[in-house]
Amino acid sequence: MKLKHWIRVVAVLLILGRLGFGHSQASIEGYIRDFQTHQPLVGAEIELVGKMKGTVSDSSGYFYLSDLMPGEYRLRVSYLGYLSEEQTVRLAKGEIARLEFNLKPQPLSLNKILVEAEKVYSTASSRAVRRFDIKVRPTRSAQDMLQMAPGLFIAQHAGGGKAEQIFLRGFDCDHGTDVAIDVDGIPVNMVTHGHGQGYADLHFLIPEVVEAIDVYKGPYFAQYGNLATAGAVSFTTRDHLEHNRLKFEAGSFRTARLTGLFRIPHLGARQNGYLAAQFYRTDGPFESPQDFNRFNLFGKFHQHFSAKSKLTLSFSTFGSAWNASGQIPQRAVDRGIISRWGAIDDLEGGTTGRQNINLVYSLRDNATRELRFQVYGSRYNFKLFSNFTFFLKDTLNGDMIEQFDNRQLMGMNSVYKYSAPLGRFFHTTTFAGGFRQDNIHVGLWKSPGRQREQAWVDNQVVEQNLYFWYREEIIFSSYFRMQFGLRGDYFTFDVDDRLDDPAVADSSGLPRASGYAHKAILSPKLNLVFSPQKTVDVFLNAGSGFHSNDARDVVIARKMQDLTKWYREKGYSEAEIAAELQRRHLDPAQRDIEFLPRAVGAELGVRTRLFQRLNLGLAAWWLDLEEELVYVGDEGTTEISGPTRRVGLDMEVRLMLTPYLWFDSDLNLARARYRDLPKGENEVPLAPRFTSTGGLTLLHPNGWEGSLRYRFITDRPANETNTVVARGYTVVDATLGRRFGPLKLLLMAENLLNVEWNEAQFDTESRLPGEAHPVSEIHFTPGNPRNFRLAISYEF
Repeated sequence: MKLKHWIRVVAVLLILGRLGFGHSQASIEGYIRDFQTHQPLVGAEIELVGKMKGTVSDSSGYFYLSDLMPGEYRLRVSYLGYLSEEQTVRLAKGEIARLEFNLKPQPLSLNKILVEAEKVYSTASSRAVRRFDIKVRPTRSAQDMLQMAPGLFIAQHAGGGKAEQIFLRGFDCDHGTDVAIDVDGIPVNMVTHGHGQGYADLHFLIPEVVEAIDVYKGPYFAQYGNLATAGAVSFTTRDHLEHNRLKFEAGSFRTARLTGLFRIPHLGARQNGYLAAQFYRTDGPFESPQDFNRFNLFGKFHQHFSAKSKLTLSFSTFGSAWNASGQIPQRAVDRGIISRWGAIDDLEGGTTGRQNINLVYSLRDNATRELRFQVYGSRYNFKLFSNFTFFLKDTLNGDMIEQFDNRQLMGMNSVYKYSAPLGRFFHTTTFAGGFRQDNIHVGLWKSPGRQREQAWVDNQVVEQNLYFWYREEIIFSSYFRMQFGLRGDYFTFDVDDRLDDPAVADSSGLPRASGYAHKAILSPKLNLVFSPQKTVDVFLNAGSGFHSNDARDVVIARKMQDLTKWYREKGYSEAEIAAELQRRHLDPAQRDIEFLPRAVGAELGVRTRLFQRLNLGLAAWWLDLEEELVYVGDEGTTEISGPTRRVGLDMEVRLMLTPYLWFDSDLNLARARYRDLPKGENEVPLAPRFTSTGGLTLLHPNGWEGSLRYRFITDRPANETNTVVARGYTVVDATLGRRFGPLKLLLMAENLLNVEWNEAQFDTESRLPGEAHPVSEIHFTPGNPRNFRLAISYEF
């Protein structure tokens, strides 16, 4: 649909929405409380049975339903962990009925989570299934929690301290290029990062404070823009702690973790807060100990100004440092030069840290209007020593590099939402806008032996993203609902290349560019849901987004465009212009790149809940990308690739076998190809073809619990011709635990079958000491052998 048609649709619906606001005929208000403690229940769901209308309770348990015609209504109130309750009320014209619900607690039923109805708009965005996953899947770190997004795989290849490599829907997302990640609205991804675009280090998040995970696959959702080509994952931290908790873990490889969660006492009736801290260390299985240490601190505080308004302040900080054995070449292991746990250069490693502060004000007006305003800020530092090619460029001292990234990040989000009747239907309109600004100092040094020798990259960058989005949700009936939206993004890229000095000799051979560029893009979205039965939802999703590019790539392209225009005005031929660009180490092929290459995709899915024990989701999807440009932070260069097409099939299964035994499995097929290359030369390197995760989970009422879980990925091409292959693997993990009142013991085993597997793999050209010629082959980081950890936790 053309943009002008979208604008007409939006205008018509805005007019209809205004006409739909008539005089409120009658209303219902009330409170939802715990039957035993009389404490308010926040977020309880209130439904007008058969009327396609409802709301949720606020921080004081209050709810309000307006614009009701006179007549009889049946209200159903439900809340996870409580028995549902219904009441019937008859309303007269202009009446305000007041009700109270006191819900009785009941043991949490994972079965209930799996079969409850939801008003979501895609197969993957089921919050019920994600809540199930949080309950049944053991996690070692916040990065592990990313794998609760079905089909998302991660791989670590730098000592545990660096952000993991991410794979999703036929994308090798590197460290986050095509997956947008946020925590409580704070973006995790770092644009124009020293190691790679979209670098997403989630290690500042303590897993024990996570309450919910929202997963959105594809470019179909207006609230997500930059970096969300393949999808988005949003984490929400807890607002309250039910108990204080201390937890200690110890295990193989001198691994230890200490976690504490503490409620802040005596804050008053309108205040609540807690603190969480964690220390983690390990040496890993390598011959050169990793000496990895990380410390985390997190705090969250609430101030309720009234029953309808709330201010939330949260902060977090973390710091870590580590050594690494890096990626090793297969030939070095085959020749017996090193073992799988050895290193060619064991001086790899790094340090990183991040501090966040987040302030959120929320206001609800009689459950028909909501306002949320957020401001946040982050301070970030990163330094990494790596050597992927060993002695390829410098046969004497080696090729170790040092990457650094120091930045301040700030941003704002504002969301206004209102709901009202729309004739015989019901609609919810959302307007939102915000901005993000990164002030970055980023660079790359040649640093053999961790000693700086030559600066290759030294940039000051200011990157801004201003955005707005509009979304309309219309519920036509219990069988059909629609959501459509429009998102606009405007970027400015300002780069000061400190090495861009014609008077200084530069032997690096790298392109230099100081300057600025800007670009705007509009992205329409459409989501349709047909529900022929209460237990079946059919989804049709379509939308447009964009691939995110490093600011340095964009400014280099802009510089080439300016130079080309200038040379043409001076009468240069095209061949002469190309020669001038190459003399400046500029690749003419990069001149005409799209600053924000468009992504277009669609998806057809279904989710069903059967027999009060099975939740099944299936989705077939397609995604075309106009262009993929990758800034290679390890070299200070750019890789240009043409248009791509990805198609695939996702399947999710959650099944209750017995009242205390559950089975879950995610299966994901994908095919990724370059559209402008001949068959046999058009593979997208490292794009996953078939992945699956799943397992069995035991949660017995007598206190016993356990799990047996697997991770599987098949072989996949490591280059465009599939002549180099990244090996697949299957890894099985297990846990067994017992709860004794407030005390819990847990034994965890990773790689139970002790298989030999490669966690991260790349087709890399390198040279070993004494080799006359370089060799291109698989370089890998070995996955952990069988290892064990024992954990003990105490709640009080």
